[in-house]
Amino acid sequence: MEKKTILVTGSTGAIGLTVSEYFYSKGYNVIINGKCKLSQLKSVKKKFNSKRALFFNIDLTKSLNVKKIINATIKKFKSIDVLVNCAGIQYVESIDKYPEKIWRNMMDINLTTPFLFIKETLPIMRKNKWGRIINIASTHGLIASKRKSAYTATKHGLVGLSKVVALETAEENITCNSICPGFVLTELIQDQIDVIAKNKNLSNNEAKIELLKEKQPSLNFIKKDQIAKLIYFLCSKDASEITGSAISIDGSWTAQ
Repeated sequence: MEKKTILVTGSTGAIGLTVSEYFYSKGYNVIINGKCKLSQLKSVKKKFNSKRALFFNIDLTKSLNVKKIINATIKKFKSIDVLVNCAGIQYVESIDKYPEKIWRNMMDINLTTPFLFIKETLPIMRKNKWGRIINIASTHGLIASKRKSAYTATKHGLVGLSKVVALETAEENITCNSICPGFVLTELIQDQIDVIAKNKNLSNNEAKIELLKEKQPSLNFIKKDQIAKLIYFLCSKDASEITGSAISIDGSWTAQ
């Protein structure tokens, strides 16, 4: 069977890299991209054979850069079968103190970038008569938290964008869904844990529970490979009628 190709935005680290590694293990060609330090990209490149991968250390908010990635992918692999919009940033502050510059930057990265990639990728999927689009939203695509105005706004927007794409492709063999994870143990979350541990004089494990118990009733972090496997299922024949959905994977966070 001809290899499929997956493009995961923000795939130089955290969730995006795990998704890329999982699909690579399943025989997919992978497009690794994001904005990172050269040392980080060098480390990432060691995980993949260049015959089945492309790498871009590039600003994903620029439409010309998005087109550059798409064109290079088509030139090498002929198609883009799966698009996972995973690039995103977070910043926590009350609305009255929220910096406008950071607000606009978050809108660009968390919402405009997915729009640009979908816009450029959808015609390719239509030409191939098959495609899967998965947008990594958040519990904050469904509910809100204090001091997360921009993040909540962009993730709600991403869930809405997914629904529109699903409606516009409903009669085609293309699906679009959003995944809404709760707390995932990434470097950004570990930074929060470290602050809690320091401020409250707690061990690392005690600080983890302190963070989780406020929001996530299971008291377990969502694992990155659990998200990767959910995405892989959404790419299967069995998931062909799952489209326009916002799928929670959050340890009962949004059940409250």
